Amino acid sequence: MTYTDDDIAAAVARGLYRDPAQPGDAGRTPEKYARLSGDFRAGAWKHLREDGDLPQASSKAWGMVAQTVKAVSARHGGIIHAHGSIWLVVRELAGLAEAAGDVEARNLINNAFRTARALHSNYYEDEETAAEVADGLALCEELSQRLYELFWPDGAGAAT
Repeated sequence: MTYTDDDIAAAVARGLYRDPAQPGDAGRTPEKYARLSGDFRAGAWKHLREDGDLPQASSKAWGMVAQTVKAVSARHGGIIHAHGSIWLVVRELAGLAEAAGDVEARNLINNAFRTARALHSNYYEDEETAAEVADGLALCEELSQRLYELFWPDGAGAAT
């Protein structure tokens, strides 16, 4: 499924209606967020595999997804400042997929983002097992890749 830049930009704008631009936005580039997303992905797997620090792995999985959403948003003219805006932009992107008839993508976006949010909570609660964190991390990684494929179609974001 291919989405036009205008459609994606409109979805991002709807998600950011309460999150206005700020003076320091110039340095917040899509490439920066994409690079940070990759760093968080690597950190999550490192914590999971090397030191078994499940709260840190969980936090990094959330960070990967959050930075991916910020990268896609910035790629289409929207800079996310508020934590809640991440969910609003995700909701709009899932709606865009649904409107295009891509129910599978909508379901992945919504369900995987809920998993990312649960992992974010696990950073504070430390209640998930290693297997649950690993499964969640894999789903978050799939979400990140899929967001780049769908909403950054030239693939530049996913390469980082």
